[in-house]
Amino acid sequence: MLLKDALAIPDTARCICAVGAGGKTSLLYRLAEEYRQRGRRVLVVTTTKMYAPEKDGMLDKGTKEILEKLAKDGFVIAGTCLPEGKMGPLPREVWKKVCFAADVALVEADGSRRMPLKLPGEKEPVLPEECDFLVTVAGLSALGRSWALACHRFSAAAAEISEKEVTEKGLLRLVEKGYGGLWKIYPGCVFLNQADSIGWDRAEKIALGFSVPCAWGSLRENRYRRKEGNACERGL
Repeated sequence: MLLKDALAIPDTARCICAVGAGGKTSLLYRLAEEYRQRGRRVLVVTTTKMYAPEKDGMLDKGTKEILEKLAKDGFVIAGTCLPEGKMGPLPREVWKKVCFAADVALVEADGSRRMPLKLPGEKEPVLPEECDFLVTVAGLSALGRSWALACHRFSAAAAEISEKEVTEKGLLRLVEKGYGGLWKIYPGCVFLNQADSIGWDRAEKIALGFSVPCAWGSLRENRYRRKEGNACERGL
């Protein structure tokens, strides 16, 4: 099963945003690969910060250069060059001119310091107004680990969670607390990554606990599942 199909992303989606933690960048690159194999022109950007890819490189240029590369290669990773091998967002005026020059824009709209879980801050995530499909990512490798070590910004929720370690119910509560409000606004799907770290049956059990579309899988193994006939297949 393709990742796009597991997430039930409609063909009409033009601006797909990834939020949460536990594999956002890998998820976007995987989607980019799938779209490119279908002959689609793809633009990858961030609204916050993300690590610039070593393989494909990052275009730190303006509108003209981005449009030319899209027309020539059909694939552009674009942003602002930052220290420590990271890239930041495009200037707003550039983004507005190039966002729909591609068939699909893939946007990393949240930062998590490479932790498997995240509770977003007051002004997070940073979603562009063009967003028309939202993927909320959570890493199942967090289970059994200390909350403080597994969850970015956990201190904001510490008073509400009594368990010292991440449990299945705790993971579900935290993801819904952080991103549940957005699920009422944007069509999309929760994706539970790292199913290979806890077992596929256990991952399915957790996925079925969500009240919104949810898929599970392993970006590392390029394997994905969804429950036939559940909310993930029907959409929000």
